[in-house]
Amino acid sequence: MPKDDLTYQGPNVVEFKNHLFGRVAARQPAGVTLNTVLGRTASVNTRVTDTIYVQLIGAQQDSPIDVNFNVAANSTAVAGTHYNFRPAGSSKITIPAKSSVGYILVDMIPGSIPTGTFPLIINLTGNGTIGASQNYKTFTLTLRN
Repeated sequence: MPKDDLTYQGPNVVEFKNHLFGRVAARQPAGVTLNTVLGRTASVNTRVTDTIYVQLIGAQQDSPIDVNFNVAANSTAVAGTHYNFRPAGSSKITIPAKSSVGYILVDMIPGSIPTGTFPLIINLTGNGTIGASQNYKTFTLTLRN
């Protein structure tokens, strides 16, 4: 009988991971609702900062990895009005050496959304060496009151 190979053999890629997906509603952080694999809804008035996980799939590296991202043109959430990345204006995150996770930090601007919802759609673009997973490269953080 052949032995199963449980080691990932594909190219190194980065992808989004919703660490809150699957949690019981009572265990969600304040202001977070409606989780999916690649998205969630957060209140700009309750949730001060939202953390979006970016996961390295493949071998951990000996040096830090910079991973680029952008905001999709069809996002209606506006930087500086509804949210700011930390650091402000950032379009990359760093996965530390010997690690598999980096974080996009989104600081909410309280009072910026009186009614309705505003999706912030983030796309991973990778870097020159490590690409973005085709299935998990887009994350939607829907901002609400």
